[in-house]
Amino acid sequence: MRRRSFLIGAAALPLAACAPPVLSSPVGSGIRLEHVKSWSALHGQALLALSGTKGVPVRHTVDAWRMTYPSKDSAGRTILLSGLLALPRGVTPRSLVSWQHGTSTSRTDVPSNLSVDGIAAAIIFAGTGRAAIAPDYLGLGVSPLVHTYMVADDAARAVIDMLAAAGTLPGVPSTPPFLAGFSQGGHATMAAQRNLEAVGQKVLGSAAVAGPHNLRTITFPNALAGGAPTHSLYLSYLVRGYAARYGQPMDSVLTPQFAALAAQLYDQPPEPEAIVAALPKTPRTMFQPSFLDAVDHSGPNWLLQAMSDNEVSHFTPKAPVRLYYGRSDRDVPPREAVQTAAEMRGRGADVTAYDVGPYDHFASLLWATPQALAWLDKLGG
Repeated sequence: MRRRSFLIGAAALPLAACAPPVLSSPVGSGIRLEHVKSWSALHGQALLALSGTKGVPVRHTVDAWRMTYPSKDSAGRTILLSGLLALPRGVTPRSLVSWQHGTSTSRTDVPSNLSVDGIAAAIIFAGTGRAAIAPDYLGLGVSPLVHTYMVADDAARAVIDMLAAAGTLPGVPSTPPFLAGFSQGGHATMAAQRNLEAVGQKVLGSAAVAGPHNLRTITFPNALAGGAPTHSLYLSYLVRGYAARYGQPMDSVLTPQFAALAAQLYDQPPEPEAIVAALPKTPRTMFQPSFLDAVDHSGPNWLLQAMSDNEVSHFTPKAPVRLYYGRSDRDVPPREAVQTAAEMRGRGADVTAYDVGPYDHFASLLWATPQALAWLDKLGG
């Protein structure tokens, strides 16, 4: 309902007057740009109000482009990925922000196709004078591959390659990027910071909201217990993506019935509510007895090892990090932020977990957004 009302409200408001500026990519870069929308400052402020986002002063008209850019798959083969690029009109952007979106079970419900969070990110960051990108990720948007959900290096590569591509465009600043993301995007944000800093590239700071950073040790046990209606969706989506990424059959961990169902649901994805309704309320019933035995008795298993390998809490960030959470979040427990911050601080990093209040998973983003933007101002970005 929130998504529909937001889009209905968006359709009723006037768009920005005047044609958007022409933006061209370097010859031979493989980057394609297609202008998709412009919002006046008044329009953008109204859209944020409709979405429930408060405390963000939109000052500039925002121009947005669908951007297709070259990247690599895990085998080093060249592929094309997509995302949204947004710039403030008539001013030089003060910094560059990369927004990492949360879980999407549809190739089309992504920033480059003006998903709700893509629109909001464009307005929040470009409307306050920044250049902003929002990658769709591998397997979403224009990418025909299976979406490797929660694979850290694949998500990081999508972010890093889009940052590099955007940096070749006129009007995009070359300053160290600020990284921000929600839910799956919080995981992607930390993965991108880890990989950027590992090769000596600077990050201004990172803000992750409700991110599942500890896949094996916190995320998976919490989801397997089934505390939220979405947990069966998250787990079956993860199995599908990991099976594709690591060359394993889904029915090695899921029962044949649910392996087939996962392939059907995510190959031709219906609305997320329909996926939740099609899956069991008790996530354990989706899994093979042999897999559950490995879980319960700490036995070896390819999926458990892959989740361990894709945790993003085991590095020491060089740039400051803020981990935001709502203490009523059942999808991603607050412990994810609290434990990650404590571990990273113990290694000498500037990492703080912030409780934004008694809010659930999606509401935590609305309350964290103005806090993260205020922190970005303090960082000079």
